[in-house]
Amino acid sequence: MEKGKRRILSPWKALAGGIVLSLAVYLAWVLLETFLMVKGILPEKTAFPLLAAVCLAATLVGGLRCAAVSPWGRMTGALLCAVVFAGVLTATGLLCWDSVTWNGRGGILLLCILAGGLLAGVSGGTKGRRVKRKRLRK
Repeated sequence: MEKGKRRILSPWKALAGGIVLSLAVYLAWVLLETFLMVKGILPEKTAFPLLAAVCLAATLVGGLRCAAVSPWGRMTGALLCAVVFAGVLTATGLLCWDSVTWNGRGGILLLCILAGGLLAGVSGGTKGRRVKRKRLRK
């Protein structure tokens, strides 16, 4: 690969990499937050705001990864990663608890996920390095 060129993966590998990274960050934080709450270090009232922040951060990290290597473009890759990540969390809620509360906290978490995807698409991942060209003198 030449220096300064963007590495583009196949569409499904790029999307899967971003989603797996988002899920890994999200699950690691949920486990850490649960441990801190059980030990009494973290108060229970701060659990939801921290979970909303980690939804945004996990989607941002996965979306940046997807935007950097996606052949669809930066914004499309990041938003697609966010939508699929939100779908995975929604499907998990529906399978485990038979419902998702859209009016309450579930809707806020989904909005945080979509905001993270939008931020990842706007920031755009890695950009190529600009190279100055030498002018030919006559």
